[in-house]
Amino acid sequence: MAFLDNSGDIILDAVLTDVGRKRMAQGNFKITKFAIGDDEIDYGLYNKNHPSGSAYYDLEIMQTPIFEAFTKTNANINYGLLANASSELLYLPVVVANEKLSPSVNLTSSVYYLAVNSETGDKLKTAFGDSKYYLQSGLTSEKMLILESGLDTTDLKGDASNRSSYLVNQNLIDNKFNVYADNRFIGGVLGAKSNGTFRNTSGGGEEINMGPLTSVRASSATADLDNYTTFTATGITDDITYEAGATVTDTSLSTLAGPRGTATALNFSVDNELSSVSAGTQSTKYSLYGKTAQTIFGGSDTYDYIDTTIIVEGNTSTSRVQVPVRIIRYSGC
Repeated sequence: MAFLDNSGDIILDAVLTDVGRKRMAQGNFKITKFAIGDDEIDYGLYNKNHPSGSAYYDLEIMQTPIFEAFTKTNANINYGLLANASSELLYLPVVVANEKLSPSVNLTSSVYYLAVNSETGDKLKTAFGDSKYYLQSGLTSEKMLILESGLDTTDLKGDASNRSSYLVNQNLIDNKFNVYADNRFIGGVLGAKSNGTFRNTSGGGEEINMGPLTSVRASSATADLDNYTTFTATGITDDITYEAGATVTDTSLSTLAGPRGTATALNFSVDNELSSVSAGTQSTKYSLYGKTAQTIFGGSDTYDYIDTTIIVEGNTSTSRVQVPVRIIRYSGC
């Protein structure tokens, strides 16, 4: 349903759930819950230096074309606005990838490569010249996707006192992470062990031990994303802290500029159908959902791949990060 002003512009566009539509048909409809999101808004367009003054700071944002609401659940709000009853809340956590540590996998060409087998892994290591640019399906050690949850602000030092004040006391510590993965392509998730360590020394040295990764339980289907399964991974205390005078700064190890809450490490197991070696049978999923026989890195080696998105959400803060993953298989030369 939509609410219109006199000019005919939609100022509020709301979509009812299936239950809501059923109750409206029965004549007993009553709004008890609603969700608000701002997926389509690019806040980078806010221009506080606009020559015409403050009334024009948000002009480009206000003129951004917005789609009318969709009826399909997973086409609506991917980034819902967070409601928090605390009147003392000054900062909100984010979940971010950490590529600064020795076990970290690194983004390349805007994706994280996930090799479906060791044959493909060997080919990628040669193509990239380093194993840090890809994950290998099912491995419990080697490279991992490392994520941190905390405050990415330079207003606050990342010390223990600020962690307590702005995260612990505000109930913003993500002890668990929900991992949403497309079950057509991802068969399993591996996560950090519960007794892992993620800290620095008083001199700033790295003390990171999050492996070996262990299998993460699949908890349920994901209601608002078709074909997605929810996995629940453990968060461990992020003890990378600011130490005055340390030889290695805290931000040399952490992606977050401010107080840190928790961290986790992930790897993924691809669906068995996708993991065949080049001499084996190629899954039809590659041609249905991706591309085949691509010379991505030059030369004569060809690859099949499928691009997918894995979503990781802090279970307390509900902060999310989208992880672009390219599932890749060496197919021959």
